[in-house]
Amino acid sequence: MKLSLSLAVSALAASAHGAWTTPQYPLNTPSGWTANGFASNLTNPRGIAFDKRGHLLVVQSGVGIVAFTLNPDGSAASKRTLLNNTLLNHAVALSNDGSILFASSSNTTWRWNYNAAALTLSNQKTIVTNMINDDHTSRTLFVSKKHPNLLVVSRGSGENVDLGADLPSGRAQVRVFDWTKIGAAGVPYTEGATLAYGARNEVGIAEDASGQIWGVENSADDLITTSQGVTYDVHQDNPGEKLHNFGDAAKAANKFYGYPYCFSVWNSSLFPASAPVSIGDWFVQTPNSTINSDWCNANAIKPKVIFQPHSAPLDIKFSPIDTNAYVSFHGSWNRQPPTGYKVVVVPGSVSKGAWQPTADITTQTGYTDLLWNTDAAACTNGCFRPVGLAWSAAKRLYVSSDATGEVFVLQKN
Repeated sequence: MKLSLSLAVSALAASAHGAWTTPQYPLNTPSGWTANGFASNLTNPRGIAFDKRGHLLVVQSGVGIVAFTLNPDGSAASKRTLLNNTLLNHAVALSNDGSILFASSSNTTWRWNYNAAALTLSNQKTIVTNMINDDHTSRTLFVSKKHPNLLVVSRGSGENVDLGADLPSGRAQVRVFDWTKIGAAGVPYTEGATLAYGARNEVGIAEDASGQIWGVENSADDLITTSQGVTYDVHQDNPGEKLHNFGDAAKAANKFYGYPYCFSVWNSSLFPASAPVSIGDWFVQTPNSTINSDWCNANAIKPKVIFQPHSAPLDIKFSPIDTNAYVSFHGSWNRQPPTGYKVVVVPGSVSKGAWQPTADITTQTGYTDLLWNTDAAACTNGCFRPVGLAWSAAKRLYVSSDATGEVFVLQKN
């Protein structure tokens, strides 16, 4: 009897302690937060989501989807393969009732009937097709809570500055589909209602409690600007990455957000005195009598917040613990020293469910760090690189890192 009691107590202690993994790199957090390693040895983990039974679903790019069962403390109890599909590369989403799972390749979005209790998928159907293009190939999927029949799908540009990314092209856009009315063959991406175009690579998509769709955009690399026949290299600290408000998913109205002509100033000191600008202004690489900053002001919708250039925001989630938004920065390749490689908090407020950021586009201090590497300057040689974000029912924030094959968990003490 004493032996059984001892074993029971040991088992309870082990469960309470959790099966945390050891991160490859230190997880730095501000006071009041704790970070732990949740999973390791994954293959390019990207999008993550929780199902109705609390399983964490993780897309492994080029592999498929795995499902984790959690311990009471939020650590991983077990892992199971949910789907083997080498075409999947980024996104996973669930219908509001949890019975349908959506995932995507660079060209096609599918749906399956999903049994969270048995962890099984069945009855695969094609939803969206004809999305393939070069360069930006992740296809973020988001099911609106306000309009459960609407699936939001983002598609990036075909190159760094894709001058062919107009409205008919379907590139650099966010489109909306009524997934309940699509037949077995699916529909081409360009048949979706256009929530936004001129959005270069809107990888992170979220919805506030009022039904407003928000997105974070990776802006362009290697940009210049010209003035009086002289070319100026402004790429080190321009253009700003963007946080957009796209409005209600059911009210898609072909709104234009600037790309491939209009870019946001972050560091005005790199621009010539002959063409002075301020943070948050539009700039054009090679302005002319037709396409210039005045044209941008008249035709393009500005972002609500801008982030440091080349941070590469890949996901955004609104918080169940405060009125802030949480954004993952994958990190730069086009800046020295590097920047990004962290998760940040964008302070905001909520009124009648509608979220608004505290800052605007005239400041560089519209967000604070939540999870970061010890030395971002060394990140070209190795760092964790945050991608997907997901809040658990227990109000813990899970973060995937594709470069290191890990998932972390953050919890406010």
